[in-house]
Amino acid sequence: MKNIPMTVALVAAFFVSACTTPGGNRLSAEQQVQITCEGIISTVRVLAGYRAAGELSEETIKTVSDLMPSTVKLCSGEVTDYQSALTTLQETAFILLTVKKGVES
Repeated sequence: MKNIPMTVALVAAFFVSACTTPGGNRLSAEQQVQITCEGIISTVRVLAGYRAAGELSEETIKTVSDLMPSTVKLCSGEVTDYQSALTTLQETAFILLTVKKGVES
């Protein structure tokens, strides 16, 4: 996980870009939740490939597995407080991207 500063920069750039459209319009919290969920789903798919290839430690598998129940609930549309959901999902995305970057290093 030697590339954590780079991962932090990439995650920050992702979330900043997720807040506005190319035309400069600010996205709603609901739209930001949807975009963040799409990013999480993509990252989880990549990690599943690494897991299938035997490249994830048991600790990493447990970390990802522990994050999934709350993430699935938040991404399934059972959200009423989008701002709180967004905060939680951003934290989850950061952890998953850090794990992914650690595996790819």
